[in-house]
Amino acid sequence: MGRLMQLLKYLSDYKGYFTLNVVFNLVGVAFTLIGISSMMPLIELLFKADNDSILDFLQPNPHNDFSRKYLEYEVNHWFANSISEASSFIEGKKRTLFIVCLFIAISFFFKNLFLYLATFFLAPVRNGIIADLRNDVYQKMLNLPVSYYSDEKKGDLMSKMSNDVMQVESGMIAFQRFLREPIQVIVFLVGLFFISWKLTLVVLLLLPLSALFVSIIGKGLKRTSKKAQGQLGQVLSVVEETLTAIKLIKGFAAERTFLKSFKKYNKRFYDLRNRQIRKSSASSPISETVGIAVFAVVMWIGGNIVFDENDGLRGATLITFLMYMWGLLSPIKAVIGAINNLQVSMVSMDRLDDILKADEKSERFGGVKINAFNKEIKLNNVRFKYEDEEVIKGVDLTIPKGKTIALVGHSGSGKSTLADLVPRFYSVSEGSILIDDQNINEVDVQSLRKLTGIVTQDSILFNDSVRNNLSLGVEGLTDDQFIQALTIANAKEFVMQLESGIDTIIGEGGGKLSGGQRQRLCIARAVLQNPPLLILDEATSALDTQSEKLVQEALEKVMDGRTALVIAHRLSTIKNADIIVVMDDGKIIEQGSHNELYAEKGHYYNLCTMQELN
Repeated sequence: MGRLMQLLKYLSDYKGYFTLNVVFNLVGVAFTLIGISSMMPLIELLFKADNDSILDFLQPNPHNDFSRKYLEYEVNHWFANSISEASSFIEGKKRTLFIVCLFIAISFFFKNLFLYLATFFLAPVRNGIIADLRNDVYQKMLNLPVSYYSDEKKGDLMSKMSNDVMQVESGMIAFQRFLREPIQVIVFLVGLFFISWKLTLVVLLLLPLSALFVSIIGKGLKRTSKKAQGQLGQVLSVVEETLTAIKLIKGFAAERTFLKSFKKYNKRFYDLRNRQIRKSSASSPISETVGIAVFAVVMWIGGNIVFDENDGLRGATLITFLMYMWGLLSPIKAVIGAINNLQVSMVSMDRLDDILKADEKSERFGGVKINAFNKEIKLNNVRFKYEDEEVIKGVDLTIPKGKTIALVGHSGSGKSTLADLVPRFYSVSEGSILIDDQNINEVDVQSLRKLTGIVTQDSILFNDSVRNNLSLGVEGLTDDQFIQALTIANAKEFVMQLESGIDTIIGEGGGKLSGGQRQRLCIARAVLQNPPLLILDEATSALDTQSEKLVQEALEKVMDGRTALVIAHRLSTIKNADIIVVMDDGKIIEQGSHNELYAEKGHYYNLCTMQELN
C-alpha cells in the first residue's frame, strides 16, 4: 500500500480530471442500477396473465414506509393505470412493454455514456502519472553519481526504465478499476439489502471464500513476478553487452558461447514467466467458479422463500435480486484481477524505487557557485576507497593555473581515479580538493563541472548532428564558433566534406566516422565549451599513428594557455608537460619535468626505457 500511495502522490497535478472521473463513475453506476431495476417491471408485465390481477393494484398503496413491498406495489400500480387506459388488455400490455423497453435502453445508453466519460477523463490522469514517473526516473538517473553505475548492470537499468514503467502503467489501469468497481459494489449491496437482507447476508457470508483463494494466489504471484522482473534485467544485460562487443564476439568466433549463455538466462525467464502467467490466470476462473457456486446457493434459498407465501417475496423481485447479485460479482471479479495486476506493478515500483531512493551523494545540487579559478587546484592528503579497497592513498598535488600536469604509471596505479575526483565524479574519502582555497565539496557541482572539459579514450558521441554533439544543449552558439572549435581540433576539413556539414547525422556512437574523426569531434566539443581546465584521459591511446598525430596536434593547440590534467600511457605524448606525476599503487612516487625525472633514473626512467623514449 505504501508503494501505491507513493505513486498516487503524482495525482495532485490532475485533481480536476480525477474529480470528473469520480463524478461520471458515480452517475454511470447509478444508471447501471436503474437499468437493472427496470427489468423487474418488465418481468412483472410478462408474467401478468389476466386483467383481474392487474386491476387489483388500482387501489391506493397500502404500504406507507419506503420498502421493497412499497416499491413493488407502486410498480404494479403504474402498470394497472397504464393498461386500464388502453382499449384492451393486450393493447395495454403492448404499449406498457414498449415504454419499459425504451426506458431500459435509455438507461443503459446513459450508463455507457457516463462510464465512457469517466474513462475519457481518467486517461490524462493515468498517462500523466506514468509520464511524470518516467521523467523522475530519468532525471534521477542523470543525477546519480558515476559510482552508482559501476555497481549496476546497464541492461537491468534499461529493463527498469522500459519494462518496469510499463508494468506500473498496467497497475494504473488496474487502479482505474479500483476507482469504479468498489462504487458499483457498494451501490449493488445497498440494492441487495433493500430487496432482502436475509439473502444479502448469505451472499456476504459466502463471497469471502473467493477472496481467500485469490489472496493465496496473489502472494505467490508477487514473489514470482519479482524474480521474473529481475531475470528480464539479466536477459537485457546480456543483450546490451553483446551489442557493445559484437565485433569482438565475431572476431573470436564466440557466437556459440554467447548464444549458450543467452539461452540459459532466457530459459530461466521463460520458466518464471510461465509460472507468473499461470498463477495470474488461475485467479479469474477460481473466483468465477466460487461466485457461481454462491449464486446457485442464493438462487436455491431465494426460490424457497418465493414458494413461502408468508414471506411475500415475488418471483420478479427474486430475479431482480439475482441480477443485482450478478452485477455485484462482475466488479468483484474485476477488483480481484486488478489486485493481481497491482501485485505485479508494485514489484516493478519497488525496482523503480531502488533508483528513485538511491543516494545522490556528491551529485546533490546547491552550494557555492564558481565561474573560474584564478590560482591553483590543490589536493591535500586525498584518499579514496572503492567500497573497502583504498585506491588513492594520501595524495598531495598542486595544479597551477595555465600549467599542464601529466599523470603516468602502470595500469591500476590510480591515475584515472585521481582525475575523476577533481570534477567530483567521486567524493574523496579523506582529505580535500581546493580550487582557489575553496573546498569543492562546498561548491555547486554543476558550476564545478562547467569549469572542466573532458576528452577520454572512448569517443562518446550521440546519434545526432555534428552541431548538437558539439553543443550538448548549449544554446546561442554561432556557426563561426563551431567552425573555430573544429579548426582548433583539426576536424574542420572532414566535417565540411560531410553531406550536410555540421548538420550531418553521424549515427549511433558516431558510427559513420573513423576513430580519429570521432576523437577530434570530442576535442572540438571540449574546445567549444571553452573550459579553463581540460582533463584528457588517454585521449590518443586507441588511435593509429596517423590519427594520433592529428589528434595530438589538436590537443596541443587546445592546451595552449589552459590548465590541463593529462593521463597517458604513451609517454611521448606528455614529454613536454610542465609537471609529470608518476603514480604507483595509489600514491605519488615521483614528480617533476621529463628531463628531471629521466635524470633521476627512477621509476619514470624505467617507463621511458620500456617505451624506448629518451
